[in-house]
Amino acid sequence: MSSVMRFLSDHTEEAVDYWISTYYVTSEEYQARKYTPGYIDAHRKETITLLKLALLNEESIPTNAKSMGEDRYDMQTSFKDALTSHMSFYRAMNEFLIIHYTKRTFFCVEEEFLDALLKLRKYEAASMEQLIAGYTMQEGLEAPTA
Repeated sequence: MSSVMRFLSDHTEEAVDYWISTYYVTSEEYQARKYTPGYIDAHRKETITLLKLALLNEESIPTNAKSMGEDRYDMQTSFKDALTSHMSFYRAMNEFLIIHYTKRTFFCVEEEFLDALLKLRKYEAASMEQLIAGYTMQEGLEAPTA
């Protein structure tokens, strides 16, 4: 694991909290469930667990993303909101790393840092495809193929 991904793994809770407070709170899904007792805490814990798992084993990403798509459909989250929230998660992870890199709260060579940002984009693309597949499968639609 690169030092950048190790930093993200060591600061997973902080990174997820950044996403929740910056992006997730503006989602339709959050607005619909913010008063449901225990919802945000359970969602936060699940997100932390899935991020840690993805950083340890990127092969887990497609299966977990497909399940997220199925869950979002079952929760009656709109397709648009599910996609927007998913993309905002990866945006937040990139921003989190950029903030810490520019503040010099962790150190690595620039090439390693840029490679890590590209790796997160790879994770996003792989997970997006499966999120869509999981959501549309529930609708009885055929998932688009790349």
